Amino acid sequence: MTDPNFLWLYGFVLLIGGSLLTKEKVKQVFVAALLCYATAFVCNGLYQASHSPLKQAKGGLGNANNAEVYLKFESAFTTLGRGAGSFAVGKSKDMVKDRRENLLAQAEQVLKKDALETPDDPMVLARVIIITHELGHPFKTYRERLASLNTEKSKELLQILDDLYVNAKSLDAENRKKLARNIETQFSGWYRSVALMHLYKVTRQTEQLSKVVGDFDGANMRFLARFIILLGFMGLAFLGGLIVILVNLFIMPRRITPPEHREQVASPGKYGALTIYSVMIAWQATVQAIGSVVQVVLKDAHFLQKGAVVAGAATFLLYLLTNGPGILWVYFLALKPRSIKFLEGIRLRFKVDRNGPFRLALYGFLTWMAAVPCVVVAYLIAAKYLGSQGSSNPIIPIVMQAARTNDIAATLIFYSTLGILAPICEEILFRGFLYTALRRYWGILPSMLVSAALFAGVHLDAGAFLPLMTLGMLFAFTLERTRSILPCIVAHGLWNSGTFTMVLLVFSP
Repeated sequence: MTDPNFLWLYGFVLLIGGSLLTKEKVKQVFVAALLCYATAFVCNGLYQASHSPLKQAKGGLGNANNAEVYLKFESAFTTLGRGAGSFAVGKSKDMVKDRRENLLAQAEQVLKKDALETPDDPMVLARVIIITHELGHPFKTYRERLASLNTEKSKELLQILDDLYVNAKSLDAENRKKLARNIETQFSGWYRSVALMHLYKVTRQTEQLSKVVGDFDGANMRFLARFIILLGFMGLAFLGGLIVILVNLFIMPRRITPPEHREQVASPGKYGALTIYSVMIAWQATVQAIGSVVQVVLKDAHFLQKGAVVAGAATFLLYLLTNGPGILWVYFLALKPRSIKFLEGIRLRFKVDRNGPFRLALYGFLTWMAAVPCVVVAYLIAAKYLGSQGSSNPIIPIVMQAARTNDIAATLIFYSTLGILAPICEEILFRGFLYTALRRYWGILPSMLVSAALFAGVHLDAGAFLPLMTLGMLFAFTLERTRSILPCIVAHGLWNSGTFTMVLLVFSP
């Protein structure tokens, strides 16, 4: 392999081997060289990642997923309008119609943007054709682009769309059934329902049309019910979070950490800048080195197409392989050389004074509630002043797939990854080690700002930087209040799990 990333990797592996030499002076030279090399390795990887098209984006769910959100609300308005029937008259009827058309137009605009960014994806072009036809707009240009791809997939989709919008009336009964089966196989969600309704309406198959409309309306009502539950729950969490914030501001002691408790928050030993830097750079080098290998292994595997369970398992394994070693670096570079016990070194305590595990977990829940209004404000500020459109985390498309398939096993795997594995690894690194190490030398605010900024920065997610930094500061505040990272892990897990639950509620069938 001659890929530059692997040349970096080869050199990195050689330096690790050199650091294992027994002669102390030689070993020190190789360790110093390894640290310099790891720094260059990480800087190169971060530069490449930050200049990729994905990471240059301001965030958001992605064009296709944004369009799906618009279409779900359009479908809900359609069902409500159909249910209201004759009750919707005059201005109310026009308002529903205008709202539907506006949502469809926004979805069309987003999909056309997607077609420009991914001109060789036949499914994107097919979706544009379906929504453009639904709006009554010409789609000749997109049909020609689909035909010009001249791939097996594009030919199949083109035949389906031609039969649907041009030849439907002239098809015999057998070919109509075949066309319906092809639509069900190739399309999903709104696109499948709309295409089937058009087919059955044009060919006057009233029984089939009634069934599709019934299923369509049922799915829309389920979406509305889930959305209302989500809004209600988030509203309660928002109000609860405001109460928690006000209690901390006006009722709890102003001094977050009394002097006699400072030693329980700061790291057990003075690691020094070199040790702190070595742990963090070694972790990032491990992330990039293992990530490069896994990327090549999965490059031709198309694991996203293997099903939600396989995608979830691959995500869990990838996260474990890339972030799990960070805990080992903390132990071997910082704790073991100073004979510090692991749990005490990372400030993972299950009992602090009269606070046992249950009360510490409760503090974590309250921290999660406080995070809701804080992060909402952070997102609003980022959107207004930084042009952010939300997170551009690459795990989002994988999570969306699990939501769409509604697979229980895949859902449990993702909850395990996002709600358990990720919080444990990240809280040990950023609060248990980094924050407490900085706290040994600095005050609360500087330690919070630096550790939270690094926590947000390593995610390489420009659209979510400010919200992630807000979370990092809240978790550090909780560590100061409770003198344990257990509430931080609980709050982090609840935040990730809550976000995944929101995706499930919005995107599940």
